[in-house]
Amino acid sequence: LTASKEIGLEATEVFRALDQGETVDSVKNLLVAPHCLQNRLLNRIDGEIKAAARGEGGYIGIKINSLTDKVLINKLIEASQAGVYIDMVVRGICCLRPGLPGISENITVISIVGQLLEHSRIFKFENAGNPKIYMGSADWMPRNLDRRIELVFPIEDEDLKQRAFETLDILLSDNTNARMMLPDTSYQHVSRRGRAACTAQLTFYRRAQERLKAKQEVEKDSPLIPIHSSEEAGTP
Repeated sequence: LTASKEIGLEATEVFRALDQGETVDSVKNLLVAPHCLQNRLLNRIDGEIKAAARGEGGYIGIKINSLTDKVLINKLIEASQAGVYIDMVVRGICCLRPGLPGISENITVISIVGQLLEHSRIFKFENAGNPKIYMGSADWMPRNLDRRIELVFPIEDEDLKQRAFETLDILLSDNTNARMMLPDTSYQHVSRRGRAACTAQLTFYRRAQERLKAKQEVEKDSPLIPIHSSEEAGTP
């Protein structure tokens, strides 16, 4: 859901094309598969590579279910070799081997499998100090990028951006359900030494409860203002 008229119009264009049995080639804000999603992601990664070359420090944070797309894997490796730091939360299949000296040494991959089955996808690009963040439906797999209609959208509202950044940070801080992928593709528990226990899903649950309680308190303290008078409602 969004109040952005521009994004709403682009989404309308996407669904109008689907209604006619077609797909859109490109729109300004939305990243839409199968024609422009992969290319736009590649452009964003290239932006981090250029930032690292300028000494501005490139960074990418990714949360997905699966990573199998060879084109994006190769681009991430290129970014790592250029000095871009990449944190990835990949719950399931990951065909990129992190931590290989001279190849993927700037890439870390963790998998989080908790009580709840998650499907959120988050893509953060540091963008030379003006971070961009996207969310959507697409995993980084050929089936999603080349053979499906998938839509990824930017988050523009500053408060919502901060909430999305915080969500990604909490996921990357999980040291209870998280397993780190090693260069040999095996997984080990994330070290908790010297750190307080952090369970991402439990943290999200507690914060959702806090927001709900705060909302209920506001509603409880609000004065009751009838929508209709008794005369308007036709009652005595």
